[in-house]
Amino acid sequence: MIRRLFLVFMGANFLLGIGVAVPVAQEGSTGALRVQGAAVAADQVQKWATEFGKANPKVSVVVTGSSAGKGFQALFSKEADIALASRVINESEQKTASDKGLKLSDKLIGYAGVAVYTSPRNPVNELSFDQLKKMFTGKFTNWKEVGGPDEPIRCFSRRIPESSGAVFFWEKVLGKEAFGPNVVMADSFSTIIKTCATAKDLPIGIGPPPLTGSGSGAKILAIKETDTSQAVRPDDENLKNGSYPIILPFHMYWNLQSTDPRIIEFVDYCAKQGGGGK
Repeated sequence: MIRRLFLVFMGANFLLGIGVAVPVAQEGSTGALRVQGAAVAADQVQKWATEFGKANPKVSVVVTGSSAGKGFQALFSKEADIALASRVINESEQKTASDKGLKLSDKLIGYAGVAVYTSPRNPVNELSFDQLKKMFTGKFTNWKEVGGPDEPIRCFSRRIPESSGAVFFWEKVLGKEAFGPNVVMADSFSTIIKTCATAKDLPIGIGPPPLTGSGSGAKILAIKETDTSQAVRPDDENLKNGSYPIILPFHMYWNLQSTDPRIIEFVDYCAKQGGGGK
């Protein structure tokens, strides 16, 4: 019996040695394709993932919105197949990838907006960059200073540098000036949006724009870059044509050494939908 097993084992090795085709499962091809990263773009990518799944019924895509940094960490630890980033990978992350033997590639997918939310009972409909800056740096503390009611301002943001969307808002709108003492740093954009929708006071906070046809209950403000420019809302058309002033590019990163063909297929699909594939 032992001799027979030995011969079977040797025969199998011989067949492999002369190049007989043996089916091998490709990396990650049997489970869901995992995308993790920038929350500011995650809802849009989830929508595309749903559409991609309808066209490719055998492919399941799971999108987790967190932050660009967490997306890179998940990619490096093989807990994600694609990292979603609204910023460029930094030197420390590049070194980590190199140390782990990963060869990264990336592609511009499209553009995400940072929307400004407030309470649905707030009569204010639009704000300029200058007004937002004064509110988030603590120079304005009452809504009457921007033409609203006599009520205190309570601002919400994600932490920086944890959230690249918050970093972009801080750089673009605040000019890197420090957040004021009236700013609450929330753990997620969903917490900010829910607070703006349900709080009894008049909070203001940032988050990704809602998808077409969806609603959060919070009010979205139109934004103008200068006091004299036109106020623009972050709807799909204004994001695509670039007229909304708080807009940033987002990329997908993946390991070129991966043998899973679904990665490139999904990246290319998203780039085509988002305009990055033009």
